[in-house]
Amino acid sequence: MEVNCGTINETHIGREFVLQGWCRYKRDHGGKLFIDIADRYGLTQLVFEGETLKKAEGVGKEYVIKVSGKVKKRDEDTVDRTNPTGKVELYVTAIEILNKSEVPPFEIIEEKRKFLANEEVRFKYRYLDLRRREMIRKVEFRDRVSKSARKFFWDEGFLELETPTLVKDTYETGSKTFLVPSRTNKGKFYALDQSPQIYKQLIMIGGLDKYFQMAKCYRDEDPREDRQPEHTQIDVEISFRDERQLQDTIEGMIKRVFKEVLGKELKVPFRRMKYADAIAEYGSDKPDLRFGSRIVDITETAKKSNYNILKRVISSNGHVKAIAFDADFGKKGSPIDKNYMLKMIETAKYLGLGGLTWLYVSGNRITSEPGSIAESLGTDVCREIMKKLDASEGNVIIICSDTTESLLLDAMGKLRKEIGRRIGKFGAEFEMLWVEDFPLFEKDEVTGKLKPAHNPFSAPTISTARLLDSAPEKVVSRQYDLVINGTEMGSGSMRINDPEMQIKVLKMIGMTDASIERAFGFLIDALRHGAPPECGIGFGLDRFLTVLYGEEDIKEFILFPKNKKYESPVDGSPTEIDKKRLKDDFDMRIEKGAT
Repeated sequence: MEVNCGTINETHIGREFVLQGWCRYKRDHGGKLFIDIADRYGLTQLVFEGETLKKAEGVGKEYVIKVSGKVKKRDEDTVDRTNPTGKVELYVTAIEILNKSEVPPFEIIEEKRKFLANEEVRFKYRYLDLRRREMIRKVEFRDRVSKSARKFFWDEGFLELETPTLVKDTYETGSKTFLVPSRTNKGKFYALDQSPQIYKQLIMIGGLDKYFQMAKCYRDEDPREDRQPEHTQIDVEISFRDERQLQDTIEGMIKRVFKEVLGKELKVPFRRMKYADAIAEYGSDKPDLRFGSRIVDITETAKKSNYNILKRVISSNGHVKAIAFDADFGKKGSPIDKNYMLKMIETAKYLGLGGLTWLYVSGNRITSEPGSIAESLGTDVCREIMKKLDASEGNVIIICSDTTESLLLDAMGKLRKEIGRRIGKFGAEFEMLWVEDFPLFEKDEVTGKLKPAHNPFSAPTISTARLLDSAPEKVVSRQYDLVINGTEMGSGSMRINDPEMQIKVLKMIGMTDASIERAFGFLIDALRHGAPPECGIGFGLDRFLTVLYGEEDIKEFILFPKNKKYESPVDGSPTEIDKKRLKDDFDMRIEKGAT
């Protein structure tokens, strides 16, 4: 019978077993030595007496050992009820040290994060960090979610395929790519694939109508807590179906994962919201709907007040907007107090606003710190604001204004997220949302030129495609994003399958005939050979795991993550390459001083 350090229990009392693993903890009780042996599956207490005690005395932390012994019941007062093996122990009859270990740079037994080593040390010694029970749970969680998703697509008749990683560089669109020089084609480069976007379109043109893969994607983006230069996405594409059918498929996959992995029943279909409504009401195209606190325009109401700050903005055709938060303000234990709101004023300034006005509801009326703000607004205006916001006792209200509505909404969206999550009054553990009807184009703030709001392969809606020439900024795309708890989980669209339409869209974002041919000539050629209607999505597996598990950082679910500088602490990459090697291997001319 095969056993491990996590399976020995009372049914094994009196039986002899062999265990192999790491010495996690050692305790000498004088005449009796206890060692906790650990592996991926758990931890078992070993007992050494007599001859075996002498052999075990030289064992240090994280030594790799092999022991033989008999299972015995623990004394009642020594039972560890938090451990599945805690009612028994193995009395060792033989021990073998398979390998020694240096003293670990941090305590592997400690699970409480506040006692963990800092992130850089954990990632440098990630192979040790992975031995921690919490990390093992996360690795196993990732495995269960991946298997559940795979089984869903297999059962639905999808083909699991692989697309190339070394691909053609399409620098003209999208994020920056990592470039790889070709040794056999002097002076030429591959790009590491940002996503399988174009290749899955080619798969559909090839007649393989239902495809998925767990795709590795590489993007040279600025560091952020939910980004890594390499990540995994569940990539899906289907032909002869529309976006609603694709969304139904993804909802089915998520529902199955929730059932099999979390043991939760998930209601489908998910909520849907237009992009314009998401921006207007939540200041974000990925709103967290676990709490309310919508953004409400109170410009007309503010016109009636004597508050000079608002009057100046309104006189310049600006906007005034407000949000109410269920904060229990003034009550013991409220996460929102005066000092916190003063910090939010500074945050508002950092986000580009002049600041913010904050008030609270007490005794069925709006008051403020200092009181002059509420007085300047006036009793009738305060009453009208309360009514518009549906504000009640203990609510905190923030009021912001600016002459640029887009900046105002963006800043208030960030403030809403910060304050709402601090309060933490979530109506549900998970809130799913499809955001639809994105603009096809947006204008570059510097140049004023058009650029794709998402990517240049999304099809325009039939009703707005006629505006491509006359009013391109009003063209709506058949783009959709899946948002869970305020995190963008996936993005997809109906694809352009008309080659002339694809060329037109690429030209509208500034590409020339020559640059189109250079970057996307092979795609245009493929579209001319009978491209079916198709749609798909790239679904971020790492982000999905992070949200499901209740973590904050996707690095917790990547085996060997990069740090904030996108360096790999475990192996020191990226590293400089010897100039002679570059010249010899790739026949490149290296300028003096270059690396």
